[in-house]
Amino acid sequence: MRYPIILSSLALTSYSRASQSHHAHSQLAGICTVADNNNVLSFGQKTFGLDHESCTHSRVDFQKTLGYHPWTHKPTCTPKNGLNETYCVYTNSNFADGRGISFLTSPSVAKEIINLPAFTNPEIPENVNTFTDPPWEVRNIPGRGNGLFATRTLYRGEEILAATPVGVYMSDSFQVDYGFGYQYLNTAYKQLPKATREKVMMMAAHNAGHPIMERVNTNSFSGEFGGEPHFIVYPETARMNHDCRPNAMYYYDPATLVHSTHASRTILPGEEITITYINILQPRTERQEVLEMTWHFRCTCPLCTSSDEEVAISDARIQRIHEIHATLADWGPDTIATPELAEELITLYELEKLHAAVATGHMFASMAYNAIGDTDRAKQFAERALKAGMVNSGVNGGNSDVDDMRAMLRDAESHWSYLARPRRP
Repeated sequence: MRYPIILSSLALTSYSRASQSHHAHSQLAGICTVADNNNVLSFGQKTFGLDHESCTHSRVDFQKTLGYHPWTHKPTCTPKNGLNETYCVYTNSNFADGRGISFLTSPSVAKEIINLPAFTNPEIPENVNTFTDPPWEVRNIPGRGNGLFATRTLYRGEEILAATPVGVYMSDSFQVDYGFGYQYLNTAYKQLPKATREKVMMMAAHNAGHPIMERVNTNSFSGEFGGEPHFIVYPETARMNHDCRPNAMYYYDPATLVHSTHASRTILPGEEITITYINILQPRTERQEVLEMTWHFRCTCPLCTSSDEEVAISDARIQRIHEIHATLADWGPDTIATPELAEELITLYELEKLHAAVATGHMFASMAYNAIGDTDRAKQFAERALKAGMVNSGVNGGNSDVDDMRAMLRDAESHWSYLARPRRP
């Protein structure tokens, strides 16, 4: 889902909120229906048979499941009759120190997944899923549902939360599972630990219908496994609301499955923590269309509710940002890219309050100066890029943008951009 290296953060969402339209149907037969004493959870359990604790046949028998490693349940698969692909439920209820995870995906993708560090490195879950004393609290916002609010000052680059997913579903599998009454989606849910199921059911659902499917529709993020699009559910991150000029950005590591959110500017106590659900480098009309079509709400962030004159100025800046992006990304012999354009880009980011993009602007400037042989300025901007923190590409390194700037600081003349655009007379 990422752009090519240098353009990876330009859309300001390297990993998108996802949504699709699937509708509910009749109750499944043969599924246990005894509910817990939780109103929201009870609705799903009673209506769609989503209870697990009362279904003795679903409990994990570790003596019988050793042959399914790393899964704690025997994979359950859709029939192959007349289908181009079969899809299976793969659950590890012990994943991430008992948080659990369920996949609804193809066997070929599952073979790749089990070789990820998320499953081969037992130290991966350390320092993630820690919600006992977070720097935020959940509050209800009239007309908008729940949101996360800072309980102390958060500084740019500071981690707000990091979590592993609880559900991962190949998008194509829903077309097949729909015909079975979402039987396999139900199984993926039922096999999760009880505390995790409660987190899933506490997420919002925009539409009535199948309780799990609608929560996937409303709250999932998108990513790829085995080259196939999947929907991924992080219940805590899903509580963050959208803003077209968010104060936080998220980064997804496809190897560890960890989804991290960091402050993109200083966030004061009591301030709502927001992310973007869309590519915010679009004019207001396009942003509103996407949000209404996909998430069924009209954005009322400060930018979207500005005067028509202010919106026109903002839209013009966005258009100019796109033009400069295209020019700075052009490394052909006829490019007209210059360091001055890169510095103009930084100014536009600041005027537009695109806080997360500041580091990207400094990165462009670093390479633009290096391209004309000004290694001193190149290193200055590389240092600024790293100091700003590439909060939309991972602040701790291990990604191409951060590594690129560190390489620039070590030896600018050995960097691939050195003298790539010599000044013309």
